[in-house]
Amino acid sequence: MKKAVHFGAGSIGRGFIGDLLHDTGYEIVLVDVDKNIVEQINKTNSYDLYIIEENYKKKTIDNVKAVLLTDTDKIAGEIAGAELVTVSVWVDNLPGVAVPLLAGLKKRVGKEAGKLDVLTCENAIHNGSILKNEVLKLDADFTEDMLDKAAAFPDTAVDRMVLASERNGVKSVDIGLAHELVIEKSKLTDPESEPVKGAVYTENMDKYIERKLFIINGGHAWAGYMGHICGFTTMQEVFEDENFTSSVREVMQEIGALIAQKYNFSIDELNNYIDFVINRFKTPGITDYISRVSRNPIRKLKAGERLTGPCIQCEERGLKNDRLIEGIAAALLYDISEDKQSSELQTHIKEHGIEESVSFYTSIPADSKLHKKIVENYKILSEKKKSHSYTATGGV
Repeated sequence: MKKAVHFGAGSIGRGFIGDLLHDTGYEIVLVDVDKNIVEQINKTNSYDLYIIEENYKKKTIDNVKAVLLTDTDKIAGEIAGAELVTVSVWVDNLPGVAVPLLAGLKKRVGKEAGKLDVLTCENAIHNGSILKNEVLKLDADFTEDMLDKAAAFPDTAVDRMVLASERNGVKSVDIGLAHELVIEKSKLTDPESEPVKGAVYTENMDKYIERKLFIINGGHAWAGYMGHICGFTTMQEVFEDENFTSSVREVMQEIGALIAQKYNFSIDELNNYIDFVINRFKTPGITDYISRVSRNPIRKLKAGERLTGPCIQCEERGLKNDRLIEGIAAALLYDISEDKQSSELQTHIKEHGIEESVSFYTSIPADSKLHKKIVENYKILSEKKKSHSYTATGGV
């Protein structure tokens, strides 16, 4: 049986990538930092998924074992004998993956095991290059030319509804049927191969990555940050409010106008995509928390990310971006003490002021009109947040 090593045994790792790897016929080695989930998987060499649209029908993923991320030697040995490596750990955690990955690739070089595809399944543009660069930072003697002979790092785009759950004290994942894993065909070790069953293979990754990251993740982030302004706890509270749902649609339509212009998608096609996304967000019987959707605001405010990226590009092209500006301002107001990045963000704003913080976290120049609009929205939303009185009727 073919072997795949997957870094990340969270909801995406088990509920999306692990599911596809299982259906492709791989033996799966899951790598994670959570000792409890590693022990749980190794008890039965399996884990369970529950399909939301099929009345939570159980699907068991077997032929699985798990290893702790700290066990570098064991992981390296597994990689040395693998046909595929996949990763879904959040972008901020990729440096931790790079260490055992490099150790495994060096073992493969020593065994002349051949070149390995490494799929970085993260919500980030050029995610394959991000992981590749993290590997290159570790050892100056292991040059880029050597790495290119050992591994390929195609970019990917990922999309599936996955929600952590628990049944009878056992951690599981609830999954939606609809999913999309897009893989950059030209950068695969063999461009004609299809290492994952059910994936889309394309020569144009940017159109899929930006459509997904900006429209889905951007719209979801906007809903989370604005929901926080209003004092909501769950995303279901947001989407039960028709005014809010209409506003989320407006955000996605602002982004859709950009994506249509850049990649020649038709407006009708993108509107249908937006309808599909909103209907998925409103799926009955699930609970998703604003704290999950909105976590790590510093990463999500970076230039090129889900709100800042389309907002800047719309500004450059003269396209409407009022809702996106509002969302960036709301992200700057995200204040949850349990969220490390939120705490860091709020401390920076208190010490340096909102004007400097906008430039620091978004890279938007302080002398630009866009910067001024974000600051104006921030000040207005700051007052609204105090009374949770925001009405979703449009930006300033």
